[in-house]
Amino acid sequence: MELTFLQKIVLLALDDKGWFGTAEHKIKFGLAGAILFELYLQGRIGFANEGVTVLDPKSTDNVVLDRVLNLIKTSKKPHSLRSWIQRIVYKKLLLRKTILKQLIQEKIISKEEYSLMMVFYQTKYPLLNIGVKRKLQEEIYESIVSDKPLTEHDIMLLSVMNNCKMVRKNFGGFILYLKLRGKINEITQFKAPKTETEEVIRLLQTAISRAIMASNVSIHI
Repeated sequence: MELTFLQKIVLLALDDKGWFGTAEHKIKFGLAGAILFELYLQGRIGFANEGVTVLDPKSTDNVVLDRVLNLIKTSKKPHSLRSWIQRIVYKKLLLRKTILKQLIQEKIISKEEYSLMMVFYQTKYPLLNIGVKRKLQEEIYESIVSDKPLTEHDIMLLSVMNNCKMVRKNFGGFILYLKLRGKINEITQFKAPKTETEEVIRLLQTAISRAIMASNVSIHI
């Protein structure tokens, strides 16, 4: 089956046993950035002066994208890109849960809940169709180590994976992992963005990183 861009991100954030692990906190911000990227590609929003502007308020026919688009277009004041990523995360729009539900409906993952002393609850999402994830991992791996042309979505995906500590958990067991790691670092440095879209990915990457850093500071204060 063909996964959507956002489904790929959530699936790769899970380990094979169904846990987000160290990516659980960071993936919320990475996913918010990825949603903004999708809205940009669809011509719904634009980026200028480190802010976000609505270019086309019409529905995207995608429930996840529309929740974020509605949040932006109903805002009474402008916010920076980093601030928007933080607001999307903290508004609890159930974005990740909606995508997880889609993957459950497609029978790619399942859902299991655990309770400890009937007080603490944990949920994991074990893989039902491990072949879908393996194929995705292999496609990404082959594209990078073989220097194949990358799509805009490929580059944004790598940026999210790098920011959210998802590279080793997905490719640590591959033979050319160190080569892959180096190439991903090189790609996501964006020393000289070649297109407007690459510049947008660079801006989003910086905003995601800063939002994660700010959240880590607030957690420890």
